[in-house]
Amino acid sequence: MDRDLKELLSALNAHRVRYMVVGGYAVGVHAQPRVTKDLDIFIEMSHGNAAAVYSALASFGAPMSDISVEDFLKPTSVVRIGVPPLAVDILQTIDGVTFSDAWDSTIEYLVDDEVATPYISADDLITNKLAAGRLQDLADVEAIRQARGAQTRKLPDG
Repeated sequence: MDRDLKELLSALNAHRVRYMVVGGYAVGVHAQPRVTKDLDIFIEMSHGNAAAVYSALASFGAPMSDISVEDFLKPTSVVRIGVPPLAVDILQTIDGVTFSDAWDSTIEYLVDDEVATPYISADDLITNKLAAGRLQDLADVEAIRQARGAQTRKLPDG
């Protein structure tokens, strides 16, 4: 992962933001890496968490002139910083999964052996991708299922 993205994740952690990585980067953890144009961050939509996200972005050095705390409290709002392939989309909702339901099953992944980062679970990611239903989402579901199958297959004795 790019150094700037890791610094952003570190800032989110330092400000105790309740978030999880979803989207293409999460597919890379649960299946295989794939090309993606952005890092998707799913946040808990609460006033305290919105303020923490705002503070984390400010400390990271994101351009904040057009962003307010309230932007992180609007269910249909997507706050984007950066430009592809180093864009970050901060999402308050995702298809098929609520933050509170997904939070208890997040997995912690150490990004590049440096930054402990919460990722959406494989089951919740599959639910999200099926609810979104785009061709790439359905391909991601298949990749996750294949990777899970490969992890559970036993080698023959011998």
